[in-house]
Amino acid sequence: MEERLTERERDILLKLTELYIREGEPVGSRTLQKTFKLPFSPATIRNVMADLEDKGYLYQPHTSAGRVPTDKGLKIYINSLFLALGEEEEILVNRLIDYLKSEKVQDRDEILLKVLDYLQSFTGYVGFGVNLVENLTVESITLVKVASEKVLIVINFKPDYVLHKVIRASIPEGELQKLSRALTQKFRGKTLREVKRELIEEIDGLRKEIAELSFKLNTQILKTLNEVNHLEIQGTANIVNMVADDIARMKKVLEILEEKSLFLEILRNFLEEKKEVSVILGSETEVEPLKPFSLVISKFRIGFKNSGVVGIIGPKRMDYTSVIPLVENVARALSKLLEEKK
Repeated sequence: MEERLTERERDILLKLTELYIREGEPVGSRTLQKTFKLPFSPATIRNVMADLEDKGYLYQPHTSAGRVPTDKGLKIYINSLFLALGEEEEILVNRLIDYLKSEKVQDRDEILLKVLDYLQSFTGYVGFGVNLVENLTVESITLVKVASEKVLIVINFKPDYVLHKVIRASIPEGELQKLSRALTQKFRGKTLREVKRELIEEIDGLRKEIAELSFKLNTQILKTLNEVNHLEIQGTANIVNMVADDIARMKKVLEILEEKSLFLEILRNFLEEKKEVSVILGSETEVEPLKPFSLVISKFRIGFKNSGVVGIIGPKRMDYTSVIPLVENVARALSKLLEEKK
């Protein structure tokens, strides 16, 4: 349980963290007093800083150095920003919508990639996002033969999302149209989540000797649907600039970004929260290589349903006052654009 901070302790913690983020150096009492013209003596500030250190909000890298915030202290600072931020920046939102329209991108995945490229180039960090289609409804399912044992499956969702993938299945060409009609009739109007649940139930209930074709086809479709929430990442090269002095860590982080499953798990946990925008410190993910980083993430939506997540991965010492509203308003722009395309 966190100890309550006095008003003076909180004020000094917030100002020290702000200065540390700006300068990147341990902050001493005299520097803090002069920078913010505090009405306390350096000795009084030192005593408060020592109390904050005892409570776990600050630490002293070296005996003769000033203090820096711990993750616990940094979280207090970040949470305080959410009280001041959160207003929609209409100019930014409209500018981003105009930019995306000028690029003439139509597909949801293409739009997301453009947004992530904008985020990573604007911040110099790594942009990430995922279009969540669990709540989209099936419009049609089409099977097309592309080789002797390969079939292209095309699933059209509403609103405006197409999934296509070549699956291994030996199906007579004459059966494909019949199967397409049957699958469309069976699953039209159902969400991807419902379709997956029905396929699992069918696969469990099918006896291979009497329904081998259905078993194989259902299994392949389910495998395809399980891959649908694909995490997109732009700007991984920026990781090099963030941890250039730690090659081993850099390799580990790049492996995590490449493998993606850990990130998807973090995003799923965020989706279960009521927050629209959040900052997750690397230490909170319990993934050791991510400790020096922070994730700033926001939900975008169509109507009242979560449609996806967008965010950045950057150093723990980043300018949260500009990055949080940037990510939040990028998500708002995405929501508006996708709502228009519905």
